[in-house]
Amino acid sequence: MSNSAEFLVELEENDASIAMQKCIDSFSDLIIKIDNDPQTYTAKVKRSENGNVFIETPFEDKLKTVSENVSIKFFIGTEVFFIKTPLFVHEEQVCFAEKSKIIQLKRRKEERHNIPEGWQQLAAIWSIQQKTKNDAVVIDISYSGIRFEVLNLTLPVEKGDVIRIQFKINKRSEVVCDAKVRFKLKKQNGAHIFGLEFGRIQDSQKSRVRSVVDDIIAHNAMKSQI
Repeated sequence: MSNSAEFLVELEENDASIAMQKCIDSFSDLIIKIDNDPQTYTAKVKRSENGNVFIETPFEDKLKTVSENVSIKFFIGTEVFFIKTPLFVHEEQVCFAEKSKIIQLKRRKEERHNIPEGWQQLAAIWSIQQKTKNDAVVIDISYSGIRFEVLNLTLPVEKGDVIRIQFKINKRSEVVCDAKVRFKLKKQNGAHIFGLEFGRIQDSQKSRVRSVVDDIIAHNAMKSQI
């Protein structure tokens, strides 16, 4: 089964600053989501002052009591962004820091494909400098990248790093190549999810990647006919 062609990317500082300024200048409508709360709360950018973005909302009393980070969704044209930030109260008004982390919802060029249930696999990430590895599980794959889950991360891997990866899926030969870390997420159970873009990769390794993806597509097509 293929995944949605959408994915999340944390913006670099300069890009985040540009997106935030556009949000402020257009007095954007905001949709605020609090963890473990099924309700969403609407708001609107009111003004920016001394590094803080002030909002106006009919849910001011509720939002004044929120102590944890929230997710704030806003739009610039057709593009979708999320601000990850705590809210706080300044001069009796709800606001958040202008220099907050911003994540953009982007549309990928290629579909990702989940590894079918029951398929055997082996995978690992390597530190090129330390020459050590952590075992991983392949979540999904496309022609240009792959997503790993690492249950016990001991390597100092961060977004933007180039690491060595290896994986073997089903009956295909092992793939070994460099990959750039495009996304990193720590789950509540301590495991880490990595979105990886294939980097330097030999033609023979590319062919193996294509074979794996084509195998999954063929498997899913056959399964849908049963």
